Amino acid sequence: MISRDKKIRWGILGCGKIAEKFASDLALSKNAVLLACASRSFEKSERFAKKHHASYFYASYLELSTCQDVDVIYIATPNSFHLEHSLLCLKNQKAVLCEKPSALNKVQLEEIIQVANENNVFLMEAMWTSCLPNILTIQNTIKSGRIGEIIHLKADFGFKADYDPKSRLFDPILGGGSLLDIGIYPLYMSLLLMGKPSKIQSSLRYTKSGVDASCTVLLSYTNEETASLFSSFETFTAIKCEIYGTKGRIIIPTNFHEQSHHKIMIEGLADQLVESDKIGYGYFHEIEHVNECLYQGLKESYLMPLKMSMDLMELMDEIRIK
Repeated sequence: MISRDKKIRWGILGCGKIAEKFASDLALSKNAVLLACASRSFEKSERFAKKHHASYFYASYLELSTCQDVDVIYIATPNSFHLEHSLLCLKNQKAVLCEKPSALNKVQLEEIIQVANENNVFLMEAMWTSCLPNILTIQNTIKSGRIGEIIHLKADFGFKADYDPKSRLFDPILGGGSLLDIGIYPLYMSLLLMGKPSKIQSSLRYTKSGVDASCTVLLSYTNEETASLFSSFETFTAIKCEIYGTKGRIIIPTNFHEQSHHKIMIEGLADQLVESDKIGYGYFHEIEHVNECLYQGLKESYLMPLKMSMDLMELMDEIRIK
């Protein structure tokens, strides 16, 4: 547990594009400070540190993980390195916020969770959507019964990417594929609002490199509720989430995974636009949540618990073997 009169001292492992946005939002927190960063390139690490005012910068992930002044490390490396880098930090007693997906499969995630438990260290998958005010408000609306029982959820996430077998999107060695990279967002929404399905049907379109370029999933539930999900690197989609209940529906518009508003539509009533505050890019809310967990001495998140991460991974494993 960290005293509330102290700022949480963050380290960032990997200095790519998503780390840039994360560091920008970290600077907005009054409860935290970016203390250190690391890249395999010394020049890149130094440049990142100067831009975001980090005190230390390293060209070694091991050095970052053993820096005694760092409380928690955000892992922002490609998917295929999440196992290696999470284990490195956890074994060195560093709390970990690892970018999604937290691993490539269930076996890897089980190992990460086991090491976190053995070292009694905080671990969370960086599903930033779980911490957004908009999503928390939607959860409360659904729990209130305002739109009735959910009978169907529809969500998509797609953009057109030029095929490059060596890029992180298409290289299996780097954990490529639309499902792992962006399909995880529609799947997360279904799991969050409807739970685990009783039946999974999926169809994947594969690239020459062996990863999915597009993924279509139909989930069925015990009481005959359904969810239809789609992700793609082959076409642009609305990136929208629609939640249908017996009394009404909720529409989260374009970029639902980071959106700050939604619409509630109930038969016979005027549509209601519900707006929520979103600070910075949206990573701010995830950062503040992790800060709070560390202040409380928690070992896992109550918004994105480890069971949620495991359920997500099990579903993605099953989708990919269909």
